[in-house]
Amino acid sequence: MDIVPQTTNMLRDDWDYFANAIKVVAGKTDECFTPEQVYDAAVIDDATVFHVMEDGVKRGVLVLTDHVDMYTRKSVLHVDMVYLTGPSMLAGLYESLKALADVHGFNQVEFRSPRKGWFKYLSRAGFKAGATFSKEF
Repeated sequence: MDIVPQTTNMLRDDWDYFANAIKVVAGKTDECFTPEQVYDAAVIDDATVFHVMEDGVKRGVLVLTDHVDMYTRKSVLHVDMVYLTGPSMLAGLYESLKALADVHGFNQVEFRSPRKGWFKYLSRAGFKAGATFSKEF
């Protein structure tokens, strides 16, 4: 599996695929973000979008951000969104993320998702579970 960074021009050229992926993720996570908002974040370098490739075939979209934890000062690679098609690609995705984190010097990887399916995999992969609760006003 490879994760291939996408420029904003590439996202525009493949808008239908990108927009569908973002809409699917928003729907499955019961979130209200739009493809346009994710694209705008990529334009100002607040997010980086990747295509997930397997054997030369596009299998998904990955949206990453990063930050420095204000308490520990650790650099964090944050997985904001993952859209994957195909059977059980999570293990391969983790290996790709680990390689990316190593190259760029991140101290840890975090996932953001309310989807229960992630919990089983992430727990087996050694991630520590946390919880975030939110309510819109």
